[in-house]
Amino acid sequence: MTMTKTETINIDKQKLFNLAANLLVAFIQQPPEQAKKLFKQLKQDTIIKSGELTSEKTGTKIAVKLELDRKEFQGSFNFPSFDHSIRAIVQKFQTEARKDKELKEVQTLTNENTGGLLFNLPAGIEIDGQVNVMMVAVEPVVDAVVVKLIYVDPAQFEIPE
Repeated sequence: MTMTKTETINIDKQKLFNLAANLLVAFIQQPPEQAKKLFKQLKQDTIIKSGELTSEKTGTKIAVKLELDRKEFQGSFNFPSFDHSIRAIVQKFQTEARKDKELKEVQTLTNENTGGLLFNLPAGIEIDGQVNVMMVAVEPVVDAVVVKLIYVDPAQFEIPE
């Protein structure tokens, strides 16, 4: 399939917030066997097609994909720790949506190189004394919007005593 023209689709951060939140909630709500299968694919650095968006103006469809970056994860990375992280981040998103129904105050950081957004909603989990922090970013790529689940260095969130 060859595309003859490039189309720019602008999506506001509120819609991106909802897209990411809905994708995470769908992960939690699926049967455990399916969630574990997706986890294995993500763990192997596979980018998973998770749906599509349709432009309200033009009807153009764009794929939505899910990706995991676990370079900063500390400790043993397994399904229970991943599931725990997803549930913690969903709780952060739900709290934010309750506090700010219009999502006007959602704090984001923009990647100037890619145009991607990082939602400033870090979700920390602690397992056996080991802290890990997950954040969610949404990155545009040539043919898709990628929702990235990113483990970040937990040291940056430590409060000095």
